[in-house]
Amino acid sequence: MKKVLIVDDDKDVVTSLKAILSSKGYDVYEAYSGKEGLDAFKTNNPDIVLLDLMMEQVDTGITVCKQIRNISDKVKIYMLSAVGDEAASTINVAEAGFNGAISKPISPDELLRLME
Repeated sequence: MKKVLIVDDDKDVVTSLKAILSSKGYDVYEAYSGKEGLDAFKTNNPDIVLLDLMMEQVDTGITVCKQIRNISDKVKIYMLSAVGDEAASTINVAEAGFNGAISKPISPDELLRLME
């Protein structure tokens, strides 16, 4: 089964996504900051990363995405952004290193489609 890393500073988002994925048999790892996310990536070598664009700390999703891309170009990285997030609308997702973008809140069906 695929390994998924969720990096988001909103614990409710992480808990919700983890519950959906775990119920379908995915191995799910969680992190609540960019630094934790990078450390968790190096430790767990996930197949897919769900990465929040805007976190409370200085490190942003784009910075973490680029750091992960320096380690692996094979992992799928999806940007998570809140609906109406102005920063997300100005980003070229592919140029930033993401495989795609997902708006929060995420429907379980949409989430599971990404895992395929």
